[in-house]
Amino acid sequence: MAIKWTLKYGSAAVLTAVLIITVSLLANPSMLPIPQPQHTYAAASFTVMLTDPPTVPAGTTVLNLTYSDILLHVTYPNETAAWLPVNASGTVNLFSLVNMSQTLASTTIPIGSMVDKIQFTIADVKAMVSGTKYNVTALTDTLVIRIANSRVNQTLSGVLLDFNPTLVQIQATDANGTSVNYYVLVPSATAIIINGLSKDQLRVGTIVKIGENNRVKLVRVVEEFKNNVTIVSASLSVKGNATTLSVTLKNEGDFAFRVFGLTLHGEFNATRTWEKRIWELHHHEGEHLEKGMYVETLERIHPETIPFKLNGTSLIPLFGTFEEHDDEHEHREFSSLILQPGQNVTLTFSGVIAFNPEREHVLYPAMVVTPIVSGNYTLRLMGEGFQTFVVTAEP
Repeated sequence: MAIKWTLKYGSAAVLTAVLIITVSLLANPSMLPIPQPQHTYAAASFTVMLTDPPTVPAGTTVLNLTYSDILLHVTYPNETAAWLPVNASGTVNLFSLVNMSQTLASTTIPIGSMVDKIQFTIADVKAMVSGTKYNVTALTDTLVIRIANSRVNQTLSGVLLDFNPTLVQIQATDANGTSVNYYVLVPSATAIIINGLSKDQLRVGTIVKIGENNRVKLVRVVEEFKNNVTIVSASLSVKGNATTLSVTLKNEGDFAFRVFGLTLHGEFNATRTWEKRIWELHHHEGEHLEKGMYVETLERIHPETIPFKLNGTSLIPLFGTFEEHDDEHEHREFSSLILQPGQNVTLTFSGVIAFNPEREHVLYPAMVVTPIVSGNYTLRLMGEGFQTFVVTAEP
């Protein structure tokens, strides 16, 4: 009996003590244990900056690029990854950014994150050459660029995009027989993370000179691309009016890279004339009208550069705004090719390179272009960085 009473009173004492403690804590919340907060990361102000040493024809004074839809691929400190949209769009004169950088956008990213890719859309391009404004066709509408040294480790950081395009001039004759120029923008780009920014660089539109340290980093990234991505072989042959071009690439580096297209530079044969069909109405037997037709022969000009865009592993000649169709516009958005580490790929074209202005009253082909047998031609591979290769045209 004594044991039962002892357990009974002992249990009651414990319950009483718990009740007293609970009432005390509710009356004085500061006595409650402080919850440990989850780990938080300091936020870094992060900018997107553009620099641009373009290769342009003589007489070019303005090269305006309208951009939109900037995205950053971020791996956060908790190891989750996602594309971060940056609400930014605008127009920048690329010609004014030689040795300078301009802030396109600004956002915040947790310190310790990795920003390894940037994507943006080329909405429109216009050039001023010898005082005349031209619409420019971009080889691709959407660029995705790998970022070197991609960790964000300071409170003022950013990505510097080195957009190094080539503006290709195509000389031809329009449907009225007038000598005209068409322009194609062939992009080549690299990107690096930079630190030590000023607060002024957070403002969109700010233009500053590129420091020597960052200039060296950009050069190093370009050299890395040249060492890792090689043109293994290339062949160029001509049979009648048909041209066959084959280019084999290999990624010998540790990262995937993108190719946007290539250009073929040199002296080409071209049909020196083209035909324009002209219809006229002739009076016949009083009021009756009868259509008549005559053909006018006009002269064309030899091109010096042929740009090729990509459709999978196929190379497609691109001659400027005359050849832009609504149904082709969608393909240009996906015209880059991703080459994985260790992967080989062969890009090919086989057919007649013909400049067809797609205008009424024109007899096809308007102009046929062929390489000159035994002539040397320079291939320029455009993508994340660029690579060159010399090939001789064979019969």
